Amino acid sequence: MKNSILLTLALLCGLSALSSASASASASASASASANSSAGPGVHPVRSEASEQTTSNGKTQPPVKFASVWADGKGATHIDHCRFEGLEYKSYAPPSAPQWIGVSPDEVESIAYAVLPPGYVGSWHHAPGPQWVITLSGKWSVETTDGTTLVQGPGDVQFNADSSSHPRPDDNRVGHISRTVGNEPNVQLIIKLKPGAKNTGICTRSGTE
Repeated sequence: MKNSILLTLALLCGLSALSSASASASASASASASANSSAGPGVHPVRSEASEQTTSNGKTQPPVKFASVWADGKGATHIDHCRFEGLEYKSYAPPSAPQWIGVSPDEVESIAYAVLPPGYVGSWHHAPGPQWVITLSGKWSVETTDGTTLVQGPGDVQFNADSSSHPRPDDNRVGHISRTVGNEPNVQLIIKLKPGAKNTGICTRSGTE
């Protein structure tokens, strides 16, 4: 579980070394894509059921899963299940053994910690902007306007892109309801993207309309 969280952190917010080397890493990813026909265009989201599968240095990438909360053109919100492809199998800190690593394309504005107390209910609201939410401990749920409920626990990742949600003629609800699940506080790491940043966590075509 700790390894899963560390891999996700490396992907989403990057480390200072990764950020400073993003240009060279992108060039390396392009070279790797040439050497591995299914390597793909760097780190990118696909739907969970997509057939795409990344290979790098003779290895097949394991799934890196996340959920996506998004608003459609009418303002209603939905949940998709996605995964990342495009990682490379290489040493992150030579001469250590190779591992799967990918440079996040996200433009990060801030990183914050949140703790939702037991019994917490956040009434209908939308996110202040596109952001990643990583559950560190405890559980929480998100309910969207289409009636879908997502429950997440330690190691689970969510991309929230419902800030464009708005009331409809027959429905005044916007965004989502968030709740803690169980009797433990829910501890989250929130990675907020810069205004106008690309919604890198949406894996469905309709989610961008």
